[in-house]
Amino acid sequence: MPTINGRFYSAFGKYSAYQSLAIQRARMSEANDRSYSAVSTLTSAFSDASVSLSQGLASLAAKAAVKRMSDDAAAKAKAQFASLDIST
Repeated sequence: MPTINGRFYSAFGKYSAYQSLAIQRARMSEANDRSYSAVSTLTSAFSDASVSLSQGLASLAAKAAVKRMSDDAAAKAKAQFASLDIST
């Protein structure tokens, strides 16, 4: 469907101003729908990525805390074993 000066023309002659405007509105509506769909897809992808990132960072922090606590416990046990008096 070719356009000339913003109006749509068919193979059988030109459309009326009302039909041309209706075609324009339909095309703009379709373009709007496609853009909204693309934006919502990108938004959900970024949201999922940020959730995964925060969960990954929380997991790394939890692993570091558990390792630090186990290292502290091992150091305390070693210190306590070293301080035992077994000479009697």
